[in-house]
Amino acid sequence: MKLSRTPNEAGILTVPDKLTQIGILGCSDIARRKFIPALANSNNAVLLAVASRDCKNAAPLPTDCRITSYDELLAAPQVDLVYLSLPNHLHEEWSIKTLEAGKHLICEKPLATSLASAEKILDCARRNSRLIYENQMFLHHPQHSVVKAMIEAGKIGKIRELRSFFGFPLPQKNDFRLDPSKGGGAFNDLARYPLGIACYLLSALPHNFSGHSTWSGDLNTGVSGSAITAHNEILSFSIRFGQQYEALYEVIGETGRIRLERAYTTPAELENRISITNGDTAAETVVPAADHFRLMIENICTIIQTGSDFSFLNRQAATIAKLAELMKRGCMEQCYAA
Repeated sequence: MKLSRTPNEAGILTVPDKLTQIGILGCSDIARRKFIPALANSNNAVLLAVASRDCKNAAPLPTDCRITSYDELLAAPQVDLVYLSLPNHLHEEWSIKTLEAGKHLICEKPLATSLASAEKILDCARRNSRLIYENQMFLHHPQHSVVKAMIEAGKIGKIRELRSFFGFPLPQKNDFRLDPSKGGGAFNDLARYPLGIACYLLSALPHNFSGHSTWSGDLNTGVSGSAITAHNEILSFSIRFGQQYEALYEVIGETGRIRLERAYTTPAELENRISITNGDTAAETVVPAADHFRLMIENICTIIQTGSDFSFLNRQAATIAKLAELMKRGCMEQCYAA
């Protein structure tokens, strides 16, 4: 979409009324590489400004948008929705400030580093009648709805187990994800992936988490474990820093198995494949390339633009926060040095 955009005196761009107008808090790597390019290609949203704690030293962005301060961004009346991609330990403070400023919120995972913190944010959203979406962008990729349709059509029989694996080499040395004081660690960075896909595919919520975790000093480097649902479906998972890259899940049924590689970080240009096995018979279903960041942005903005009930999104965030707390309690007491 081609737009004529002109900065006003505050350095914030003005755009046509029908687009959801988005501001970004934090010049993070994911904002630069994924969110901003996806937003530039969206059909119903536009970027107005990016807020940086140090405007003078902020690196160039892949956009013509101006850089402003956090407080200036939140004070701008034309900003409808804020994408928050600050380090994890700042999520509670700036989520609450965003919501109290009357803005809807997309917050990068995790919404908060504790259940108590998440509940403060969600209570603030309720009091201000604002939307919160904890950014599980991967669920917006159509490949997962194809998997769900296969399950619902009985292609593999009743689900017995969901196995989820997500791990990759250690982040770069100065990455906040390696700093425990900033909410770093594998649990905070990755737990939402197995929890999110479990909530999406399983017929009930997992509980009774148990497992183990690995540590390097105060830094959590991995969590592995399992849980069970009220319908006797097993969730098993492994999330880890410092390993060969993998991002996949398998759904094991009474009569078959579904497997999806590149499940969580699917490149926008990738034509992905879902494999399904029944006994000795194997087949593949091709899913066209899709940008799950762009689809997420457009879906959230459609809800805002149409005035639709968004309470289910806030309830989803609350559910994930509670499940993360159960995973932490059940899997992080048994600790081992990495």
